[in-house]
Amino acid sequence: MKGIVFAEFVEFVERDLPDAAGCVAGRRYRHDEHPPDDELLALVDATAAAAGTSAADVLRRFGVHLFGAFANLYPVFLTGEDSALSLLVRIDSHVHDEVRKLYPDAAFPRFEVSHPAAGTLELVYGSPRPLADLADGMIRGCIAHFGEPIDVRREDLGAGDGRAARFTLTAHSSQRRRRRGSGS
Repeated sequence: MKGIVFAEFVEFVERDLPDAAGCVAGRRYRHDEHPPDDELLALVDATAAAAGTSAADVLRRFGVHLFGAFANLYPVFLTGEDSALSLLVRIDSHVHDEVRKLYPDAAFPRFEVSHPAAGTLELVYGSPRPLADLADGMIRGCIAHFGEPIDVRREDLGAGDGRAARFTLTAHSSQRRRRRGSGS
């Protein structure tokens, strides 16, 4: 995992979980370094214990923060996107490909994308890392960024160890009508 994720985690903990800030005190990461994945998982566990919450909650909250950070650092990835669904449908084919240009050695999870019904997007997350909670938070951060009324349903897949999950996103019917009426 790239150092940028670790650097943002430190910032997130210091800002949003001050009671757990001791867990990340003195830790600084360069965006281009490549710390071991286990280091992030250990930081998440320590932060969760210090904050009195679960590691899943920390990862989801961090995911929301991370999407906002990426939107600020790399606004070009959002250029031309007018909704969360339009961005998320292209997560593998556009966003990850563009990020690879900046960080060629970055490893990304896979997202299989389908449209089971009008106004519905299904994302099947798969990764060797147990970070489905982080993906959950990033999806929710994307939705919040665009300010859209979209319901998210998550189903853990496989062993339920955070390496695979299905996210079903459904735009509220009023949102679908408004977007259709606006020429989108």
